[in-house]
Amino acid sequence: MLPAQDPLKYDIDVLLSKYATGDAYKDQLIRDFMLSTVLFNWEDPEPEEILPLTEGLNEIREAIAMFKGHKYTPKITIFGSARTEKDNALYHLTYDFAHLAAGHGYKIITGAGPGIMEAGNAGAGPENSFGLALHLPFESFSKVFENHPQNMTTFKHFYSRKLTFYRESQAIVVMPGGFGTMDEIFQGLASIQTGKYNVRPFILLDRPDGTFWKEFDEWIQKNLQGDRYISGSDLCFYQLATNAHEALEIIKQCYRHFHSYFILNGRLFLQLKIQLSPEQLASTNEIALENGFSELVHVRERYYNNANLSVYSCQKHNKHSFAIIHQLIHYINRF
Repeated sequence: MLPAQDPLKYDIDVLLSKYATGDAYKDQLIRDFMLSTVLFNWEDPEPEEILPLTEGLNEIREAIAMFKGHKYTPKITIFGSARTEKDNALYHLTYDFAHLAAGHGYKIITGAGPGIMEAGNAGAGPENSFGLALHLPFESFSKVFENHPQNMTTFKHFYSRKLTFYRESQAIVVMPGGFGTMDEIFQGLASIQTGKYNVRPFILLDRPDGTFWKEFDEWIQKNLQGDRYISGSDLCFYQLATNAHEALEIIKQCYRHFHSYFILNGRLFLQLKIQLSPEQLASTNEIALENGFSELVHVRERYYNNANLSVYSCQKHNKHSFAIIHQLIHYINRF
């Protein structure tokens, strides 16, 4: 039987009173977190059940600390094979993309390993990139961060590392790769499809004469869409590109007028860099209404990171389809 929670909550309040942040909402989240931890301990877990939670928490905490000073800097995660050699055209393509993106103010995040990861960090430069390394028995870390250790952190667990990749980046670029790359793609797409991660540019990049992603896309359409394991609208969650400029342009276009969004109590809140004209709002609402959302209404202006954002909100009646959010973003960016 679990203990009575009131005495536990009192003890936690006493402890937190010594380390209060002054933020009531944040303090309440910490209280809930600590209570959950104590109750977990009351269930007498084995050490092997505690370790993944403790290690994962420490890994996430260290990653958050690394990115703390770069909250407002747009970042792109690059996935791809650790086995790609330096003389491979894909290595050079990755290097060129990362270099181009860094020149436009983006930071690059990779897994800090060799191959595609090394190309991404080297192209952007260690001062413009981050490495989320993973302890593996057969893979070494990239030497790009030897003189910039503050831009690299190391993980033992996949789950805390993947969470960090998506939490910190505004776009995903994937180069051809193996099991690890496929795992990152499908978990990412499934998480976007189900709303666990926000919709964002998700680009499969290959050289112009490459067939890797073309055949992947054909397989997805034939087998997953063809057999109705996914909807046709789910195909919008990724795009193919065949050169660095095209890939970067997809990302820039996504954030042309759109800034970000969040969902609260079943309502979608779109934060835009422009205020829609009455005509633009009316045409956007046609799409919203046709797809199970209510009309967008202007909520307020918000000042955020030296920019004025216009916040629009609507009821998200269609609880399943996040492809509609992608469609709304794409439509608004065409104005």
